[in-house]
Amino acid sequence: MAERLFEPDQQLITKARSVFAKLEQLYWVIGGAASGKSTICAALAARFDVELIDMDARTYGSFFGRYDPVRHPASTAWLSADNPLAFLLNMTWAQFDSYNRTAQTECLDLLADELAELPTNRPLLVDGGITHPSLLVQSLSAEKIVCLSASNALRIHEWETAENRAEMRNWVTSLPNGDAMWQKFLQFDRLMTATMLRESHTTGIVVFERNAATSVDTVSHSVATHFGLTQTGGAPK
Repeated sequence: MAERLFEPDQQLITKARSVFAKLEQLYWVIGGAASGKSTICAALAARFDVELIDMDARTYGSFFGRYDPVRHPASTAWLSADNPLAFLLNMTWAQFDSYNRTAQTECLDLLADELAELPTNRPLLVDGGITHPSLLVQSLSAEKIVCLSASNALRIHEWETAENRAEMRNWVTSLPNGDAMWQKFLQFDRLMTATMLRESHTTGIVVFERNAATSVDTVSHSVATHFGLTQTGGAPK
């Protein structure tokens, strides 16, 4: 099997960039497991007049039925697999990385379709969905993106013990050679996080570090300040 199964479609990135460029107050928070991105995004949405866009809910939910076999070959292959999770975990890291880059580009395409219907001045905050910042900055300027980071130990502890991660642990360990698959899952998670941090630093995306003692208020304040969010709604123009 080839080491690179898929390649991102640059036309989809160009299309997303043309849509995102018209949105005056579009902001994006990325980060790996245990980084707190969903908690921070929810806190910001509650405090400021910003609409929250959950990319996981779209990638694994509302985008189903919208993946086109021609425009979105990676997502279609994943969704049509007999066991989508095994489809991914039976890949090498290089294969998984090429799949992930391509699938995320396809999700940017579908998100662009959705956002193109919204008013251009609506404040929008996107939660997650992208683990390759080098792709995202081709569609959205780096100053409108932040990356949250947690330690490797905190991330592993989250996967191994958190109740909200139990379903994924059960799915992985139920696969053939489940214990080995779980270790491979953790390895892929570590490599994705390392890729995210490396690409954030090289593309000029601000990274906010957190640990178990860092409060939600502290991080959300840092993110809000970076984006220039105000109590009166969104960021100043």
